[in-house]
Amino acid sequence: MSDQSSAQVTQRDTLLVWRHFDYELDANNGISWFSTTSIIEEEYSGIVLENEFVRLVILPEFGARIISFLYKPTEHEQFYINPVGTPYGMGDGNFYYDWLMVFGGVFPTFPEPEHGKTWLLPWQWEFTEINDQRISLKMELQDTIDYANHPGKFNNGITEVICTSKVTLEKGKTSFELEHTLENTKASTVMIEYWTCTTLAPGSDPGNTFAPANSEIIAPVEYVYLKDDWWSWMGNAEAPAHNLGNHVFYYNNLAIYENWDDMGIAYAYPKLEESYYGVINHTNSEGIFRISDNAGMTPGMKFWTWGAQQGLNADPENFDHIARPYIELWSGLSTQFFEDASLNAFETLSWTETYLPTVDMDNINIVNENGALFLNDIGGTDERFEFEILMSLPDSSFTFTLELKGEVDISIYEVDFVAESSNSSNFTIYLSDYTIPDGNYDLNAIVSLKQGNEVLSYTKPITIPLPVDGISDHSISMPKVVRLDSHSYKLLFSTNAQRKIVVYNLNGQPVDQQIIHGSVAEIHLQMTGFYVLHIFEENVVYPIKIRCW
Repeated sequence: MSDQSSAQVTQRDTLLVWRHFDYELDANNGISWFSTTSIIEEEYSGIVLENEFVRLVILPEFGARIISFLYKPTEHEQFYINPVGTPYGMGDGNFYYDWLMVFGGVFPTFPEPEHGKTWLLPWQWEFTEINDQRISLKMELQDTIDYANHPGKFNNGITEVICTSKVTLEKGKTSFELEHTLENTKASTVMIEYWTCTTLAPGSDPGNTFAPANSEIIAPVEYVYLKDDWWSWMGNAEAPAHNLGNHVFYYNNLAIYENWDDMGIAYAYPKLEESYYGVINHTNSEGIFRISDNAGMTPGMKFWTWGAQQGLNADPENFDHIARPYIELWSGLSTQFFEDASLNAFETLSWTETYLPTVDMDNINIVNENGALFLNDIGGTDERFEFEILMSLPDSSFTFTLELKGEVDISIYEVDFVAESSNSSNFTIYLSDYTIPDGNYDLNAIVSLKQGNEVLSYTKPITIPLPVDGISDHSISMPKVVRLDSHSYKLLFSTNAQRKIVVYNLNGQPVDQQIIHGSVAEIHLQMTGFYVLHIFEENVVYPIKIRCW
């Protein structure tokens, strides 16, 4: 545990040295020259915000980005930091300045899509609050930019919108807040795109940040809109949702970084309704989550990676290797790039994003700015419930309560606990220890401040008695598919149940069949080509396409 009595929030200046291939810009930030061989070091002035659990490095002078989020209990980075910057996309028409370079971290982009105008610009900054309990750093920039040579599809013009991003770190918290404000200074409506770009690699060693192939994108969406018309591999990665139109697919396999065969773009379809998304590194069970008012303010969610093998095998010292091994997730006012949002005359929009690290957790059922909870194992002959809970206020006292709400309300379990920073708090409850009338209930798991307000809760419908194979939701979810090698796959289901799996070749002939009892299945095939898996569960069948080569 940390010493809360002497803990405080501090700030200091720093210099960050970053290596990148040499280049020169013209007066308007277009690239005028670059080297494919010469790598130079450049210093950037930064600001460090630090408490007993978190150390942030912020670079107002390079796009208002939070370049580093070190979680002290594990000494691991949560964000990706590019070891060598490489200019790319020169003259391709994909970006406002007709070129780009990955640095990393988390940063605001506006008023155009595809990294906007301000990703490399200095922002004005000031501290708005400094004390032992809380420090806030505000960064601000007004769009008065007109790059004459920008590609024509970037057509929002000079918006004169003021964007403010304020970073706040508090004593005793494992998370930090990033508050964004957009102010229309005009007496007329302006069209704008705003996106927060996050480059994530949780659980990384400092100086060697990357997302391992088994990293998982935790996104509470059922469908994604894929740019399979740009990258054909994406159309083979997921099962199409035919009833929802072209380019709409179930979200399943792309949750696993390994399954990104190449670069590609996906969007939450039709939008992001829940308040969170994140990435979990399954190598060390560390994750990072962004929590915000997505349904009300930032319903757009974009997924991007360079492709797992391309990123993980790239040599950053090689100019031609532009891929990098991170997971890039975006949050926007609109639901896709090049679909503008609008700000009415003199309108101001504001919202807050919380960035929360998780440790000792490989999945979550719910996460908010206060913590995360996962119901790890349910049902069985002993009617067992296993909960993992991680809170953003380590060393603080909480109460965990489990109750059933139905025709009768039953209090099952209550315990006080002190949250930890390096481990989740685990609780196992056996319903067989209690006398519970048969019937339908809502199982409510509630975490409250000790003798205080509720801060985290999760509800799941259940039926007593429980099925031997676990609780059924009366609807099945598709498994996550992890490629083991060129001819083998692992299927990860969210519940334990009996399932029948039949593998068909593209001629419709069955080539393999198995029945499993549990949550994991492995498929091993000898011949190259495409196959369709039919998974039978609870009188429902659904298909998954895989490929062997």
